[in-house]
Amino acid sequence: MNLFFRRAAAFFLVSAASLLIVEFALRFFNPPALQYYRDVKLLHAYHPDYGVSLQPNESRFVRHYSGAWEGRFTTNSLGQRGKKEPDPDVSKLLCLGDSMVMGFGVSDEDTFCSQLDGLELSGEKYQTLNIGVDAYGSLGAAKRLEDMTNQLTKVKEVLFFISPNDFTMPEVLRNQGILPDDETDALHENDLVWKRNFHIQFEATRISFFLQALKLGYEQTKVQITISQASARTEIQSLFTNPLRYIKESFSRTPKKPICNLTKSETENQICPEPSLASEFPCTDKPSSPESLPPLPDVTIAAYERMIALSKTKNFKLTPVFLPMQMEEIFCYAKGKYSPLGNYSIQAEFFWEKKKIDTIKLIPYVKKMCGAPFQTKTGKIRKAGIKDYFIPGDGHLTKIGNRWVSDALKQELRKGIR
Repeated sequence: MNLFFRRAAAFFLVSAASLLIVEFALRFFNPPALQYYRDVKLLHAYHPDYGVSLQPNESRFVRHYSGAWEGRFTTNSLGQRGKKEPDPDVSKLLCLGDSMVMGFGVSDEDTFCSQLDGLELSGEKYQTLNIGVDAYGSLGAAKRLEDMTNQLTKVKEVLFFISPNDFTMPEVLRNQGILPDDETDALHENDLVWKRNFHIQFEATRISFFLQALKLGYEQTKVQITISQASARTEIQSLFTNPLRYIKESFSRTPKKPICNLTKSETENQICPEPSLASEFPCTDKPSSPESLPPLPDVTIAAYERMIALSKTKNFKLTPVFLPMQMEEIFCYAKGKYSPLGNYSIQAEFFWEKKKIDTIKLIPYVKKMCGAPFQTKTGKIRKAGIKDYFIPGDGHLTKIGNRWVSDALKQELRKGIR
């Protein structure tokens, strides 16, 4: 028996020492592939009401693992993106939304919300505060808004940016097990066991670099397995439904022909500098009617109603904003057509119209994207195309993308009666 305990104790000590060595090695070498995830993790904090918030008084230089973007990420004492503290004597304009609003992809001063700071509307100067946090759905946004407005004074208007991932998800991603944020929130809202386990793993992976790396590897493995299974099912289905076509496409693929029938003028002015890309996106001549689309999920409606009630209680103007976040939607609009990926905005706008609440739509400002001068990373000045407004492979707004949003919002906000 004593021998057993000695061996068990030795095994425990060796295991603990090994884990400590791995933890120390990860912290010391700080591998670039993991550094981005570690920095992002440390920028966040657990919140008992809505899961995740931003860590107050934090400042980190974040560099994307693929080199797609880098920038300074700072939070104030309330865990809001940016250096400025709320001024109790100044009227406030709040930006509410997910990572696009929070400003992944650029430094603090380059986020579109930061660029709205000091905006004068109807003779009154506004302080703009960014209360966005990544990975929020509608319910998380409603809870975040309640939390922040309870800590702020003189909130006059809230810009609520609605994301397509809140309540819609392309079938190809849904088949991989990825659900819209609102559906995920509905599953976990009353699950106390899940919330407890989430809290434990969040704090554990925040403390330990090794546990975070382990969790990241596990999650990526799950995604790859799901993708492989879906791909295998598709291959098998194609093989049995149309074997001749399957064999032909497997061994002989005709390369896509480039578009060569456009003049230089059409290339530069009509569809931005990327006409060949525009042809790859399926577009329709007319947008879908609201009646032909499914209604909003109950959890989404409940979250919207919660925000409306809060706006009446706190006496501020709630303004939903539809920011085109998918290039397919933008390319189709640039051609005078519509993308089915924009149906989410039609669904949501139908709800807000019935509530007689004004919305802001930024899709008409797409025409101002084409040919706008901007400075590249190498310092050269050239004309921008649609792709220059979004970070490749990441989807967040670039510096010029944030500037485009802020310019469009300034015009829209000055139109309103306040």
